[in-house]
Amino acid sequence: MHASEDRAQGKPFALRDHLRGLVLSLLSNQRRWEPIARNRQQIEVIFYGYDLDRVRATDPQLFVSALQQIRCGNRVMVKQMSSLAENIRTMERIASEYGSLDKFVESGDPNSIASKLSRPGAYKLRQVGFTLALEYLRNVGIRAGKPDLHVRRALSGARLGYFGGYPSEIDASVLMTNIARVSETNPTYVDNLLWMFCAKNYGEICGAEPRCSLCGFASACNFPRSGLVATP
Repeated sequence: MHASEDRAQGKPFALRDHLRGLVLSLLSNQRRWEPIARNRQQIEVIFYGYDLDRVRATDPQLFVSALQQIRCGNRVMVKQMSSLAENIRTMERIASEYGSLDKFVESGDPNSIASKLSRPGAYKLRQVGFTLALEYLRNVGIRAGKPDLHVRRALSGARLGYFGGYPSEIDASVLMTNIARVSETNPTYVDNLLWMFCAKNYGEICGAEPRCSLCGFASACNFPRSGLVATP
């Protein structure tokens, strides 16, 4: 939300800021966020304050070892760290073509930019899928949701019923944009609320095993009456 507010107020995001946004999105992949949030200052030190030249010149295994020491790794961390140098080159090329990365990320709606970054093509970032691409965009102030497992499950027909079955990543992203438009708020804010409602060490109410007795939406929720499965 801070990044979103900064961009709305006209703050420019340098290449260093974009590298930070990319690294944090990669680290969030398939793991709890709370330890990463708690160690953000240490992570910044590990990545030399997100200095592009120093990150590019560093043996990826050094990043892997340092992240493991603070318990901020994930199952694909070796591939992620090994992709950083190439991803930096891609980001620099995009910045050269568009004048800046800021101009690129603002050149279309978030879903279309995330698609360019996550699907095969000239702008593809390695180890970045559609959801992580949206997380990167959010980290540099673009107003968007991150349709991760928590959010997709909460929106599904088996829970709050915003979708008939289990929404795809793009379905969930569009839903959050529509909810934000109707409620006249920021899609990033809507996503944060849904995510915190579900995530471990945060709201932790609508997780894999929902705590319905604590939920203010229980009367309007389809669980467990729907008989649907909340995940694919």
